[in-house]
Amino acid sequence: MKASAIKVVTVALLAVALTGCEIAARVKTSGAYEGLTNKDPSKGQVFVYREKAFAGSANQYDVMLNGALVGSLPNGSFISVMISPGQTKVEPRTLTSFGFGKGSTINVEAGKSYCLQLTLNFCLQCKSADINPVSTEQCESDIKSLERVVLE
Repeated sequence: MKASAIKVVTVALLAVALTGCEIAARVKTSGAYEGLTNKDPSKGQVFVYREKAFAGSANQYDVMLNGALVGSLPNGSFISVMISPGQTKVEPRTLTSFGFGKGSTINVEAGKSYCLQLTLNFCLQCKSADINPVSTEQCESDIKSLERVVLE
């Protein structure tokens, strides 16, 4: 009986570790990458992407712009958001106030495109990620094979 209880607890802990510690926003696939060209001269365009990887593949990460949910990134995906010019805080919805993950502040200009990459951090009891700016060259290379997603 004791061995069965240990197996049940082990399986339960493994399930929690693989699924993450919080529920992310629902998304749907909305197409493929079409380039970093901004087609609205009055707004800035922000791309946030997450490369496909085995590690952390079960987790999905919500993306916040100035405190508002704008998308969520499952493994191997990206979002694109048109926003008004000005200082913009781009961060994951994780426990950033407790030091689990960090975001970046960018100065968005009208007519320009910006690219940021979400990278995973690992801790045993929570999911954590950082979002940092990347060069246009790196972004174009990384994002081409990823799927665009939007909130449902």
